[in-house]
Parts: sequence; C-alpha cells; structure tokens
Amino acid sequence: MRATFILLALGASACAEPVIELSLTLPAMTAGGGFNTSCVTAIDMVTVGENYPATQNDYVKSCIDITSSPATFDDVTRAMRGKFDVTIPPSGLSGVELFGRRGSCKVSDDGLPPGDLVFYAGSRYVGGDSISLPMIAGASCDQVPVTVRPVDIVKLTTGTTKGDCTAAKAIDGAEAGATLGTLTPTIAKGIEFYSGFAGAPLNDGIAAISMGSTTVGPKACLGVYSGDATSGSLSCVTPGAPTACATGNELETAILDVDLAFNSLDQARLTRFPSIVWGAIVSGTKQPIAGATVEIDPKVGEVVYVEPSGTGPSMRLAAAGNATGPSGLFVVYTNTLAPIKATSGALTRTLTVGAVDDFPAATLIVLR
Repeated sequence: MRATFILLALGASACAEPVIELSLTLPAMTAGGGFNTSCVTAIDMVTVGENYPATQNDYVKSCIDITSSPATFDDVTRAMRGKFDVTIPPSGLSGVELFGRRGSCKVSDDGLPPGDLVFYAGSRYVGGDSISLPMIAGASCDQVPVTVRPVDIVKLTTGTTKGDCTAAKAIDGAEAGATLGTLTPTIAKGIEFYSGFAGAPLNDGIAAISMGSTTVGPKACLGVYSGDATSGSLSCVTPGAPTACATGNELETAILDVDLAFNSLDQARLTRFPSIVWGAIVSGTKQPIAGATVEIDPKVGEVVYVEPSGTGPSMRLAAAGNATGPSGLFVVYTNTLAPIKATSGALTRTLTVGAVDDFPAATLIVLR
C-alpha cells in the first residue's frame, strides 16, 4: 500500500495568497520500499505559473539542503516536512514539482538541478485547496562501476558493415563519451534527462565510468547519453538485456548519425508525438530481422518501419511496409516513457523506450 504524507501549506507565508495543502504519495512499497535514498542532499521545489512555458521564467523556485542522509522515502519526507517557504507565482498556479538529488543548493541555478535525480514528484493544479504529488523513484544511491559500449544501429544493420560490431562502434575523440542519468516524465517539460557527474570519454569505443547508478525506479528509466562527434543518442537502457556487440557486464547503447535521424523525421507525426526513438531488431548472430513487428499503445505512440533511401549526405530513413524490412529498422513516435513489444515468430521482447524532445533516442533489440 502507498503512504501519503502532508508536506506543507503552500502560500501560507503570504497572507494575501490562498493556502493550498501539499501532500506526497510515496512509491508503492514493492517498487520503492528498498530503494536507497541516502545520497539525497538537496531538494528543489518549483511552483509553476499559469503562463509557463510561453513565459519561461514564470515559476518560483526554492531549495533546501538535507544533511540527515535519509535512507528511505519515509525518511526523505520527514526531512523536508515544514522546511519549504514557497509562494505562488503572480500569474497563478498551474503545478508543483519536487526534485530530490545529489549536490547542494549552493550550486543550483535556474536550469535543470545538478546531481543525480533520486526522485521526482509533480502534479498539475486543477483548483481546490490541496495537491497530491506522486513520487517517482529515479536513480538509486547505490553505485557500481559501469562500462558503456555505443553501437551504431544503421552501420550494424545495413550495407557492407552489416553484422560487423567493429565497424559499428563509436569513434574515439574529444566529443566521444557516455554519461549516465535518468529519463523521467515531468509535468512542466515532458521527458527530461537528469544526470550528475557519472561519465567518461570513449577509449577504443567504450566508456569506463568509475561509479554510477544503474538501479532506477519503474516509472523512470536508466538514461544514457552516448556517442561520438557525428553519431549519438540519449536513450533508455535496460541493464542485463540481450546484447549484440557488448560483452560481460557492459551496457550496450544504440546510436545513429544525428543528422540522418533529424533529416528523416515525419514532421506531421511530430506534432502529436514529439519524442523520437529509432530502433533496430537483430538476431543473436547480429543480423537484422525482416518481418518483425513492434507494438505500442496507440494512445501514447506510433510505430513506423523504415529502410535506408539514398546515399551519403542525401541518405534518409524512409517509411516502408507494415513490418521491418531487410535492415530491421523502425522508429517510434511517442510523448512519454512507454513499453513496446517486439515480435519475430515465437520470439518476443518487451522494453521501455522514451526520449527528450530535442535529441534522438535509439534502441537495439536482440531477439534470440
């Protein structure tokens, strides 16, 4: 069962403003009961104004430092109860957000909160004298060494480099590397990427990150930004999933040429589903699977099967057919973190995908 805690009375510090009671609903115990929150050292609260995002600065932000090393979500709520002094924006109130993270209030600014996001809570305000904020578990405070191997899905599934992991690896260089974080749904900005300092440059196509969290709550996903000077992605990654090119405990991330990704978009679909996930389905022998299908709830997304068209700078990934073609490529248009199901004959795999609105995501699905 879920527990609910009264957090504060919003607007109570300004007698001319209405008082709105805020409460927090903790994650279900099966999902969040054993989740490590002990690294939460700062919590940001944002009251979002009625004119946001048309007026980008229409919000009021407050931050409190946490020094008690709260081990559980219950401890977090006790540590912040009664500590915030936040008012409602002059334009009115459209929503409230909380960000629990590593770091401190001293280094916080008006952009994304720095430091790994351990939890998020947010809700729209639709009137009345109370708001309930459901908490979403982000990145656990438990950390381990992480090795990331980016794989170019177009190089792996097409042309003379088909099935060649060496040809499909990312290229080392000043702009090549990987960063761990979380992709989390928010009320104000849609899917957002939150990260701290868990990252590393590429060396021979892999990024060896000294410590990072790979344990993420069920309503967020492990987000990895990876790639090189021309190819990359910011994508959901599932630790322990079957891989095509990664070995051992490496995290395999899917990438593709960023210009190719943007130039191949269907602008009409983007108006409804602004988050884009490019994907490839391959066999256990690294070969693309033709005739595979991908399912998503039509209320939250749409799947389009694509094939390369043209060469060089004029190359595009064009819509083709009702199932994957010779390259095994597809694209998901969505507006949230969403489960998709890939099927080829008796083989299936279900995974969560999602993306920010301004950078491509990618996924490499291995069916074997």
